[in-house]
Amino acid sequence: MELLNYLNRDSYTILCHHNADPDAIASAIALKYLINKYNPNADCKIYADSISKVSKNVLNEINEAIFVESYPKLSDTVFIVDTSSINQLKVNEEELKKREVILIDHHKRTDLADMCKLAIIKEYPSTSEILVDIFRELNIYPPKPVRIALLCGIVYDTKHLKLANAQTFERISYLLKDISFNKILGMLNLESDYSKRTAHLKACSRMVLKEFDGLNIALSHVSSHEASCAKTLVSIGADLAFVVAVRKKEGEIRVSARCRKNVSRYIHLGELMEKIAKKLNGSGGGHSEAGGLNAPYDKKKKKEEVIKEVLNLCYKTFVEEYKKALK
Repeated sequence: MELLNYLNRDSYTILCHHNADPDAIASAIALKYLINKYNPNADCKIYADSISKVSKNVLNEINEAIFVESYPKLSDTVFIVDTSSINQLKVNEEELKKREVILIDHHKRTDLADMCKLAIIKEYPSTSEILVDIFRELNIYPPKPVRIALLCGIVYDTKHLKLANAQTFERISYLLKDISFNKILGMLNLESDYSKRTAHLKACSRMVLKEFDGLNIALSHVSSHEASCAKTLVSIGADLAFVVAVRKKEGEIRVSARCRKNVSRYIHLGELMEKIAKKLNGSGGGHSEAGGLNAPYDKKKKKEEVIKEVLNLCYKTFVEEYKKALK
């Protein structure tokens, strides 16, 4: 296994994407365990610029910690997990390019992979499942806390197994020794906090609904929780939803998109968001029914103007790509 060639370094930095979800933190924790298994004296630190509420719950349960820090000092060897775009990381890009970078991810391949010495990319339902396969191939059975984390990562990223396949259930079975599956579900079943519920309501109240070829396309904007808002708009009836969040302080535009299977049958949302991102001088990616992008925000423009331009671009690009797919 080529990965083993990179497990004999003195120090490592493991990077998770912003607002690191359970799949990201599980992959990072499992990778850290694997590194220390082969290299007990290695200094290995996990960083994310922010961690989701449900991830904090998982970390507390297994008594693990992740450094919450933007632009961390990088080791000579850097692992990136569950991340499809450089813009999902708060890291010095020029410094990163000087490092030995290894990517482990389950999203569609993007430009991020091109700067890596090794890119392990498999379009699995979750990155955690890639780590499970690595453990199995190396004949290493991870300890209970690592298995709990991986189970949480798998269940979370498969939308409580709605996106699971036969291999997913095999991997879950492999991990479950002495672990209650109900406990895993309970760890992930946190009530939405006030800010998220408020964002959902604002996304609905600001929604512009467009119809194209029998599809209901929802366009909206919020200041945070854009991914969850896009998911909500689809759950209440939209075939496709684009939700923009402009973060003036960070100088950043973020767009999340979600769709139903009747759309993903023709358009891969991850590929679509990558195309839109390039038009905005940003980067994007994702899965067939869930995608996102990050792009720089021109502070010379009014926020309302930027939101309108970005949503119009999303809609226009989707229509163009959808028409091509139908030919």
